[in-house]
Amino acid sequence: MTIQKLWSNIYIFLKAFYDKMLAGRKNPFLMITHPVETMEDLKYKKNGSVIYASLLLIAFTVSAIIQEVATGFIYSTLRIKDFNILVVLCTSGLMVLLFVIANWALCTLLNGEGRMVDIYVMTCYNLTPLIAFNLLSTFLSRFMISSEFTFVSIVGVCCNIWFVVLMFYGAMTIHNYKFWGTLLNLLASLVAMAIIFFLIFLFIVLVQQLYVFILTLYTECRMRLLS
Repeated sequence: MTIQKLWSNIYIFLKAFYDKMLAGRKNPFLMITHPVETMEDLKYKKNGSVIYASLLLIAFTVSAIIQEVATGFIYSTLRIKDFNILVVLCTSGLMVLLFVIANWALCTLLNGEGRMVDIYVMTCYNLTPLIAFNLLSTFLSRFMISSEFTFVSIVGVCCNIWFVVLMFYGAMTIHNYKFWGTLLNLLASLVAMAIIFFLIFLFIVLVQQLYVFILTLYTECRMRLLS
């Protein structure tokens, strides 16, 4: 095989990969440059990709972990030995899944049109600015002084506002709500998330208490039989 043919095959493979994976409205990074069109395509043309959405969710969780453990010592009070990955998971990836479940449950009560897969893809696509900021702030915190880091904080506020705007417009488009209906849906979703989280926490505590009771009962019976 000649070098020219090898490069030709590589070009064909890369072009086919681009056409299949990146071209068209399935590309999640179009949310940055064309958020309105991308959101409408998710709703009306079903062009969202669950695979891309899942990769973005994983990237968001990983970026949150990186930000937690790799932020410069000037801006972080965390000691590595005190790091708990479960806390980061609960405040990042699991929180996103909790929102998807809560929003889907509420949309069935409030006449929303969004399917669970639509809500999941929309939410994960909207995580793009948060992922970018987590990585950017972690990198810049390694060599910027506190007075300079103020600009990074401003960027962080802008990224969070951008995320909220994307979520608001996404919920409005997916569920076909008006302004106040969308606002009610998102606020009710936050309340539902708190209730679901409380019920999960209560269930874990009850299971733990039941385990301790059974273990204590087994120990007592065993000691009496052996005595």
